[in-house]
Amino acid sequence: MSAEHSSNGSSQSWQGHRIQPADENQLREAMGRAFDYRGDVTIRLQSGEQIVGYVFDRHEDIPQSFVQIFLSDHPEPRSVLYQDILEVEFSGEDTAFGRSWEDWAKKWQKS
Repeated sequence: MSAEHSSNGSSQSWQGHRIQPADENQLREAMGRAFDYRGDVTIRLQSGEQIVGYVFDRHEDIPQSFVQIFLSDHPEPRSVLYQDILEVEFSGEDTAFGRSWEDWAKKWQKS
């Protein structure tokens, strides 16, 4: 799997990383990371189209695996077949990075 790292030097957040999966297993891993990511991703398709949005659902145990994405520029979600995906970039801010349940609980107790 080819991954380019962001210039911020952070190895803990996926923000800024790009993944070009070389096979189906790497694609599944990349889409799993995109599903767990708490920010927008940019998905580049084989057709050259780019889709930007938040991955909120995925279906892998069916003949044609796909993800569903809330698009940043359209009110309706979109389904994207894995077979059409060329590259995944973690392009949006990772809103959960550096935050934990413990941090939230401490903040909540103070209020």
